Amino acid sequence: MKVAILIAVRLKSTRLPRKALEKIGSQTLIEHLIDRLKKCKKADEIILCTSTHPDDQILLRYAEKKGIKIFAGSEEDVLERFIKAAESVNADVIVRVTGDNPLTDPEYIDRMIEKQRETNAEYVYTEGLPRGTKAEVMTVDALRKAHELAYDPNQSEYMTLYFKTNFFKVEKVEADESVKRPGYRLTIDTPEDLNLMREIEKKLGKDLYEIKLKEIIELLDKNPELRKINLSVRPRNIGKEIVKTCEGPKIKITIKDNE
Repeated sequence: MKVAILIAVRLKSTRLPRKALEKIGSQTLIEHLIDRLKKCKKADEIILCTSTHPDDQILLRYAEKKGIKIFAGSEEDVLERFIKAAESVNADVIVRVTGDNPLTDPEYIDRMIEKQRETNAEYVYTEGLPRGTKAEVMTVDALRKAHELAYDPNQSEYMTLYFKTNFFKVEKVEADESVKRPGYRLTIDTPEDLNLMREIEKKLGKDLYEIKLKEIIELLDKNPELRKINLSVRPRNIGKEIVKTCEGPKIKITIKDNE
């Protein structure tokens, strides 16, 4: 089985425009993420997976600089983009990583890949890790099936909702107690999130991609003032109700504004 890590990243962002190119220490966010993913032991390829939009083409230069593969596909249909990227390297299994999560944990990626191999699951996820440190593992056949089931493929950014249905064999990897902090926010979607990342790097005195998740948890546990930096950030979908329904052979995602 060939495993490819696909980094889903675009420069389109409303709260922190072009965040993938923001500097954290000596490198951009996307460079830190690529270097961190290189620490995975059970993946065969890393592919930066972006769109064909002209604004996103600068991202391909960073991938080339870091020596990883690149793929540019559909702007809206994320599932199709992933399928074609996986097919470009003949992958059987993919790891979905989002480009705004430079602290995605390589150890838990390896654990999920191992779980997929042991159970032949179509979809594997991790529960209990801080927001912004998790990835997802899925088979390419499951990606194709999800694309066929999608009522509107252009809503496939909500990929997790498609897979957590009874159409797929799903397995879970539970986070160890030492890093089980689901309330901690370690993603980058706002200036406050970016400030926290810079503080973490400064406090621990090494490049962000080199810092282990346990070190970050220990730092935040001991320094609650750091957690307050982005404590007031509202999740992007707050005030929205995202409803997953099955209409015959199709999965439909409905987004309602509750505010």
